[in-house]
Amino acid sequence: MVALTTFTSCGGEDDDDTIVNPNSGNNNGGSNNEQQTRTIVVTVEANGNADGGHSFSRIDETTFLIDGLKYKYENGGLTVIGYDPVFFTGTATVISKLIFNGGALNVVGIGDKAFYYCKSLTSVFIGNGVTSIGYEAFYDCSGLTSITIPNSVTSIGYSAFEDCDGLTSITIPNSVTSIGGSAFSDCTSLTSVTIGNGVTSIGRDAFRGCKSLTSITIPNSVTTIGREAFYGCSGLTSVTIGSSVTSIGNEAFRGCSGLTSVTIPNSVTSIGGRAFEDCSSLTSVTIGNSVTSIGNDAFAYCSGLTSVTIPNSVTSIGDDAFYDCTSLTSITIPEGVTSIGSSAFSGCTGLTSITINGVTSIGKSAFYRCSGLTSITIGNGVTSIDSGAFYYCSSLTSIKIETGNPTYDSRGNCNAIIVTATNTLIRGCKNTTIPNSVTSIGNDAFSGCSSLTSINIPNSVTSIGGGAFGSCTGLTSITIPNSVTSIGDAAFWDCTSLTSVTIPESMTSIGNSVFYNCSGLTSITIPESVTTIGNWAFRDCTSLTSITIPNSVTTIGNWAFRDCTSLTSVFIGNGVTSIGEEAFDGCTSLTSITIGNGVTSIDSAAFSGCSSLTSVTIPNSVTSIGNSAFNGCTGLTSITIPNSVTSIGNYAFYRCSGLTNVYCYAENVPNTYSNSFGESPISYATLHVPAGSVDAYKARAPWRYFGSIVAIE
Repeated sequence: MVALTTFTSCGGEDDDDTIVNPNSGNNNGGSNNEQQTRTIVVTVEANGNADGGHSFSRIDETTFLIDGLKYKYENGGLTVIGYDPVFFTGTATVISKLIFNGGALNVVGIGDKAFYYCKSLTSVFIGNGVTSIGYEAFYDCSGLTSITIPNSVTSIGYSAFEDCDGLTSITIPNSVTSIGGSAFSDCTSLTSVTIGNGVTSIGRDAFRGCKSLTSITIPNSVTTIGREAFYGCSGLTSVTIGSSVTSIGNEAFRGCSGLTSVTIPNSVTSIGGRAFEDCSSLTSVTIGNSVTSIGNDAFAYCSGLTSVTIPNSVTSIGDDAFYDCTSLTSITIPEGVTSIGSSAFSGCTGLTSITINGVTSIGKSAFYRCSGLTSITIGNGVTSIDSGAFYYCSSLTSIKIETGNPTYDSRGNCNAIIVTATNTLIRGCKNTTIPNSVTSIGNDAFSGCSSLTSINIPNSVTSIGGGAFGSCTGLTSITIPNSVTSIGDAAFWDCTSLTSVTIPESMTSIGNSVFYNCSGLTSITIPESVTTIGNWAFRDCTSLTSITIPNSVTTIGNWAFRDCTSLTSVFIGNGVTSIGEEAFDGCTSLTSITIGNGVTSIDSAAFSGCSSLTSVTIPNSVTSIGNSAFNGCTGLTSITIPNSVTSIGNYAFYRCSGLTNVYCYAENVPNTYSNSFGESPISYATLHVPAGSVDAYKARAPWRYFGSIVAIE
């Protein structure tokens, strides 16, 4: 049996439904003063009947049913734990006290999930004295239109009123200190919220998706606004943030597309990631002078934002912080800022000029696609400018780096440039002179600079990075100084107007795709210092007519000269040991090849499609001829295969329709596929073999299919 205490307060047993004003002395704009709540006392008489017309029944020793609501005695008081659908009418009145057997039981809370998914609930009146509203207490009560919360409540639990989409207004009394996460999330009809001045924190997702909410005043008592607290409140047009707020959580006001202006008070020290992302109607932001960091994506996609004042207290601007703020016309970055994150102002097409002072690092793509940007001044503290920082800034005419020693690796598409710094690389300008202090040209340094017609590379440069001049379609000539020892992959890729290149003797390798699709290149000299030619190195150089590969080169990469359709002759030096797959595939004008005696293998399709080739002599060093090596060489009339060859791949001489003579000096018949000479007219051709091997060749396919097999004289 419940041990009851003697009831000694609330004006006596007969003072049922006493009206009290819980907010006396409240100075919160008057709204809470107008709210009256009641101390509701129910007395159960000796015969078990309740006074005042209330219904009462006892479920067990600790559980009671009062007016259709279930109360349970626990932790020294009564908690509403649910309702009885038989007796419940749709209006819930939570009492303050139960007088039973001469003792008083205080109602202290509404328990977790007490009215969970109660679709029939229309209104709730909570008597004074209740201190807590539990987890999901009124979750998805879609028929709920009104609720009165007394000034005794101190906490509103997680998801307490989530999805109550019939609720239009709520007043949170001064007694409440915290609003739980998702407390009013997706209350889509909620138009008015009054937050009492006792609240210190607004939980994560507290008002997320309240799309009918038009304005909110966050009182001075609040210190933290939780993550996604007002995310998706698309009808919100104004927000007043109290002077005690120190942090605005990630995505706190994300998607508040109706919000037009916001003032962030001096108390705030950090603005979380995506805090105001996609606030498309936001036109101005004033940031208080205590903010030290602006989070990643904080104002991304704020397409209406025209001005931002960043105080001197800010030290870092996060990645994508102002991404695609297309209406932003000017920005002043104070000297206190040391880093600008990746894509921080990317897509800010309305920006025309920018001055950066104090910054030490500018992140990747920081001003990417700022197509209206005409000039940039970078102060003397900059030490690094990452790749793509000014890529596709198509109106940029001037970049000035005052002093310092930055490493610059960032795209530019600009028309002119002033460089006064040392070791600085600037992406892409017309008629650019690189200062003598520069030692390396970084990856993609001038990539896509289609207006660039000439460039002077000083002797101080030792390396040219991958893609450094890629797609510089206006570049006609370039001299690489002897100081350069390495050129990265695709360094001159797609330089379609480039007609001549001088490669210095300091070079040891030509990397992958270095001159890929340099369709205007007519000649190139490879010095004796080069040992390797990479994959795709000269692929699609359609104007290249001849090439001499010196003895120093040991490998020719896959596809190295593929589709060089104007190439007529090739000399391969004795140092080359392997010719890569499809190395000369599609060289349709190639009439002669000299293969050095160091080559041991001709890889698959190495000379496939060389339709103008009339004869080929394979040196005695070669042991294998790969699949489709000479496939489709329709002009080939004669082939000489040395004694060293032990294997000939499938389709090696497929569709060589002009073939009349094959000289094979191998005394032992090479391992050969049935289709090695497939669809070639070998039945009309003559096979010349060593005198002692004639019978062996006549016994083996496909050799036996030659029209005649004769001994070599």
